[in-house]
Amino acid sequence: MEDILIRLNVIDREGKKNAIDIKEGTTIRDAIEEKLSPDNYGVCGGSCVCGTCHVHVTPSDFEKLKVAEEDETSTLKEAAIKPTTHSRLGCQIELKKEHNNITVTIAPD
Repeated sequence: MEDILIRLNVIDREGKKNAIDIKEGTTIRDAIEEKLSPDNYGVCGGSCVCGTCHVHVTPSDFEKLKVAEEDETSTLKEAAIKPTTHSRLGCQIELKKEHNNITVTIAPD
């Protein structure tokens, strides 16, 4: 079976846009960690407890994502820095073909 590559557009904390291609099924957190390795990002390893993989999803792409579950919403409220209505935890979003070419901005550290 052939791997499907998903394009993820990431705006880093300095405002630089990076386009990365990653296998379908990879989380946004893992994609950013693997390809860009920003400091103090995804510290808990994807356990949905620290909020360091907080990203802001472009509003037009936000509706493509499944609704956040209660543990993600709770972590965003308790641990993320200045969450917005378009905030998500990268560890909770597995990239699928319908997410191809979405854009996220890494939240401030």
